[in-house]
Amino acid sequence: MKQRANKNAPLVIGLTGQTGAGKSTVTESFTEKGFVVIDCDQLTRELQSRPEILSMLESAYGSQILLEDGSLNRKMLAAIAFSEPKQTEKLNKLMLPPICEEIKHRIAQAQADGKKYILLDAPTLFESGLDKICDRRISVLASEDVRLQRILARDKIDEEAARRRMSAQHPDSYYTVRSDFVLRNNGTREELLRDGRSLAAELTRPVNQDGRTAIITLVCIVAVIAIITGIYQITFRMVYQRDYPETVAAQSEQTGLPESYYFALAYCDKTENEADFAAKLEMLAQYAAGTDLKTLSVFYYAGEQQTLDWLADSAYSADGLKLDVIPDTAAEEFAGQVESAQKMYENLYE
Repeated sequence: MKQRANKNAPLVIGLTGQTGAGKSTVTESFTEKGFVVIDCDQLTRELQSRPEILSMLESAYGSQILLEDGSLNRKMLAAIAFSEPKQTEKLNKLMLPPICEEIKHRIAQAQADGKKYILLDAPTLFESGLDKICDRRISVLASEDVRLQRILARDKIDEEAARRRMSAQHPDSYYTVRSDFVLRNNGTREELLRDGRSLAAELTRPVNQDGRTAIITLVCIVAVIAIITGIYQITFRMVYQRDYPETVAAQSEQTGLPESYYFALAYCDKTENEADFAAKLEMLAQYAAGTDLKTLSVFYYAGEQQTLDWLADSAYSADGLKLDVIPDTAAEEFAGQVESAQKMYENLYE
């Protein structure tokens, strides 16, 4: 992380991430800690109501993007802009210059007002180059399935439109290599609020001038973590033993799926013997390359024919490959247990 050139200037934190990942929730947690928020989405809406910006967009996309009263038809513009990556890039090139200029003006105004902390909520933080004016950069990420459900609930659009919007964005790796901090949001809103508050508190914590107290504190924290981690590892390894390691290793090599997933299956299905376990894994291997782990867990629990019947039903699967809805409560609970157990095996052994 770079050192701040002007220690009297406000601390500018850039916040970005994929659509549906949870940036607004992180923004809320930073607002609680006294950050002035510059919301680029809101700023863009304000800019797009200006006559000169509307004229520019009409020249680029035609009168179809205007409503009868001359205001912007945002749904039409979004449908065009997110239809393919080239269209997204075109809109960015049009809007980024006025957006960047307005952001710089607002940061200067906040500094003039004596504000110490600014959060720049910018979906295109890196693409626009605005990350260069930030002291720290945070990305909020979530799995594709989780983001899809959030977008559908939030924006009231159909799944095809939501997937087009998601496909126009970057993969996780684009954000992780460019960020100082990454918040993973596959859990609840309350968990993300907690993580956001913790990070905001860390970023606004006064720096110890001579460093000695900080060093002593750090050493103590490391020692405590080491002790706790040792106890944690010993205790949980006794519970989460790695059953059938040779069978698991062979299946993992065959399918490319992580060993932690297979160990989680063995842990959650405690009634299995190794021969039955191996037979079920051979059945799973037929579908490993074409579906996700959640659906594989249903194959394991409910059996091959039942799962294939569910996949053939559009009410449960949109593509016939992955289950969007698990119709059986027990199978759904089993898939959830396997997911939780896999995380534990990853923490303990990987």
